Amino acid sequence: MSIDQSVLKIEVIKLIELSYKSDSGLTASILKSKGPFTLKVDQDGKAVLSGKAGKVKFSAKENVKQLGVDLKFLSIMFFGSEKGLHYTASFNFFGGVKVEFTSIIDLEKLILSCSGLLCNAARLLKNRHKMIDAGIGE
Repeated sequence: MSIDQSVLKIEVIKLIELSYKSDSGLTASILKSKGPFTLKVDQDGKAVLSGKAGKVKFSAKENVKQLGVDLKFLSIMFFGSEKGLHYTASFNFFGGVKVEFTSIIDLEKLILSCSGLLCNAARLLKNRHKMIDAGIGE
């Protein structure tokens, strides 16, 4: 069984997005809180994002199904830094296959690359100084 790490890294982001869809306020509080937080998913797709700010429970059943392999358990430990959101992920699959890796999510880049009203507003706000400077120069 061959599992591409880049597919699993994308899955991590999708799971955070699912948590936002379930409870955006509490998910945001967990992401912003000081200290580490975890995301765990079992073989049935029951997911829990937990940290000092609380717990968000949601279903990741479709995501687990779309992986195309039998997930036994997933555990991700997140911690923030100035560079972004660092995490260590451990994907455990049936048959004894385990994939572990460490990576980082650049939250600013993630937010600025998305679509929708909030994302467009974030891009405008980020480029506000350049637009003001360009307007003054004319």
